[in-house]
Amino acid sequence: MIHFEALPDGRARLTMAVSEVIWEHNGVTDIVQIPRGFVTDGASIPRWVWPIVGPPIRSNHFRAAVVHDWLCENAQSYDERLMGDAKFFALLRKYGVPRWKRSVMYLAVRLAGWWTWRKKGGAQ
Repeated sequence: MIHFEALPDGRARLTMAVSEVIWEHNGVTDIVQIPRGFVTDGASIPRWVWPIVGPPIRSNHFRAAVVHDWLCENAQSYDERLMGDAKFFALLRKYGVPRWKRSVMYLAVRLAGWWTWRKKGGAQ
């Protein structure tokens, strides 16, 4: 469970740090640590899509979205950004998001991520 306070603008501020195991394989564990106070918009989903995939904060994809926001906000290269998207997809699966929904969400973050990275002047 993620502990957060809802902000007036629809975003959420973490009231406790989050530690998330992305995957464990052959003795290697990938863990993401997110500090208390981090502000996220959850999944950046247009309001008209909420009835289909769920609201951005209170849903089974919220934890994956928070980790993705943290990873993308702190990415120093396009490759790190790509890894953030891959970890997002892995967490969607871990938390039981149906295949069709996680596929749509992954494609959306890939497209939006590419566009955002280009606008920021990031090289590929």
